Amino acid sequence: MQDDQLARIIEQLSAEPEEAYTLQQVVDQAVANIPGCHMCSVFVRRHGTVEVAASSDPVASRVDDLQFAFEEGPCLDVLAEHEIATVRDTGHERRWPDWADAAHEEGVRSSLSVRLSAVAPYFACLNMYSHDEDGFDQDALDRAVVYARLASVALEQAREITGLRSALHNRLIIGAAQGILMERYGLTLDRAFEVLRRHSNESNTKLRDVAQGVLDGVGQRSPQH
Repeated sequence: MQDDQLARIIEQLSAEPEEAYTLQQVVDQAVANIPGCHMCSVFVRRHGTVEVAASSDPVASRVDDLQFAFEEGPCLDVLAEHEIATVRDTGHERRWPDWADAAHEEGVRSSLSVRLSAVAPYFACLNMYSHDEDGFDQDALDRAVVYARLASVALEQAREITGLRSALHNRLIIGAAQGILMERYGLTLDRAFEVLRRHSNESNTKLRDVAQGVLDGVGQRSPQH
């Protein structure tokens, strides 16, 4: 990839630091920049659960679903143990025969799956599909490896920002609930937090959800001090 092309890809992947948006950009930019890639998706594994996090095409989504249905396929294999998996011709692929036959019926003739670098327990895999047999040559493979590194960095940054936003939002909710308890019962700030924490432990409910219940004024009765 040329420097200007790399710069453009980085700009697109980092345009909006939100995980869901970045995932969609990852698949869209793969279609735009990887030779032979007509459709793309991203598999994400969090705490042992695998899901399709983004897809560029309904056909890609259906082919992805086939991997789950048959419990076999190149992307599942990449998530489990390999860095890269290629299928040159779904019509003659015997490693994942059920998936390959079904993918062939959907018009997918070849595929390229590349793991995205990540920190456990979060793993992701880029799944690229082609309508052509042997659709990914060595140039496409080399580009895909470079692209996967760029996408991994963008996703890690987006995950961190999303996590920080979520943490900040939770702190605001808890703080607002503390304020309500302080005003309603004449508690100190620390005492109000202790009331929320105690109710969280006794009800086996997340602290954030207890605080939200106080704000909503419905569902659960406000915890008593």
